[in-house]
Amino acid sequence: MNHAVDYSAQARTNPVFLTAKTAICLMARAGLADADKIVRCLKLEDNQPLQSMKDSDTILGNAIVVEAKYRTMCRLIEDCGLRVCVDLPCGYTPKALHMTQKGLRFVGLDLPVVVQEVAPIIRSLAARHELINFFEVDATNYESLAAALKNFDEPLCISTEGMMMYLTEDEADAVVANVRNLLEVHGGCWITPDPEVKLQFILTFRSVFGENFLEKLETTGNAAMKQSNVANFSNSFIVDAADSFAAENLLAKHGLKAERINLAEHMPELSVYRQLTSKQILQFKEAMRRCHYWLITLDDARKPQALKKQTPFEMSCTVENGILRMTLRGRVDSLSAPKILTAWEAEKVSNVIDGVEIDCAELEFISSAGVRVLSYMNEDCKRGVKFFNAKPSLSQINCL
Repeated sequence: MNHAVDYSAQARTNPVFLTAKTAICLMARAGLADADKIVRCLKLEDNQPLQSMKDSDTILGNAIVVEAKYRTMCRLIEDCGLRVCVDLPCGYTPKALHMTQKGLRFVGLDLPVVVQEVAPIIRSLAARHELINFFEVDATNYESLAAALKNFDEPLCISTEGMMMYLTEDEADAVVANVRNLLEVHGGCWITPDPEVKLQFILTFRSVFGENFLEKLETTGNAAMKQSNVANFSNSFIVDAADSFAAENLLAKHGLKAERINLAEHMPELSVYRQLTSKQILQFKEAMRRCHYWLITLDDARKPQALKKQTPFEMSCTVENGILRMTLRGRVDSLSAPKILTAWEAEKVSNVIDGVEIDCAELEFISSAGVRVLSYMNEDCKRGVKFFNAKPSLSQINCL
């Protein structure tokens, strides 16, 4: 059974990619070079992704955070001395243009729905096409990451900006394990603002907006939740109340260690300062002294278990007496979940389906994208979806 996966299926399976469109609109609002060109190419001139934010102050607060992260990450990547920047996820930012202007090679990794849209835009704007590569991956899927990077024989600077807070605990654990294995194969480092992103938001909004900051933060959180349709800040990689032990323990579990880099000491001047008062700028800069970005490297004193070989995704379906019987094998993640959604919708056109029975005996992993598709199916047939032979580690599907 071979059903072509279209843009719509990818988008509905992975709505978190919409947060990346919000980010590029915020970059344009802040005045970042080339961001406005990308917004125009995406036909987002009306800033539709920003319309869920209630007021101009909320948009401004988010623009400050986004520009601070982008500019500081670019500086840290340049300063690390490595020549290959692997951006996971790359989103729609102008980082490829910035890095290649500096002579660095840029490798953009993201979901298919993003790469198919952003790659031609960036290539149309780039002066040095030969330094740019894009690949479709799922960050929890090691085989997809390894395949994308197999031809790169230099140490990698892996940058992860704005992704980890959208992952479940199992997904975050998988990503950390995957990055660890990439660093072991290629060498290099992992730079990310994500562990302290919650703190950066709180400190930014409080320093700029004073006593009204909580309402604006709540609006920000609600907008992100509506766009992404996933839990935010819900895994141990994200530092809570300046307690970094859980995140450090997660890294240590996978043979990694972190150096915390003070944000204020490495943050360039921001274009968005033109929209702030001198008092707001001073308060913001002072607040950023309490926030850090993390430079993560291999810890030679810790050796994690070897990564298990992943079973490729396979799916089979039959329909009998109004019941769709489906067998899922391997991994259901952001790369394979759209195939399930497309197959389900095709079967509904050809058959009357009252219920679904899924054999999970050979299902090894399911991400939030896979759970989302199964939820669609469960809500779309009167007898719902039943699961058989599910491993205890797949507890998410038993909650449907």
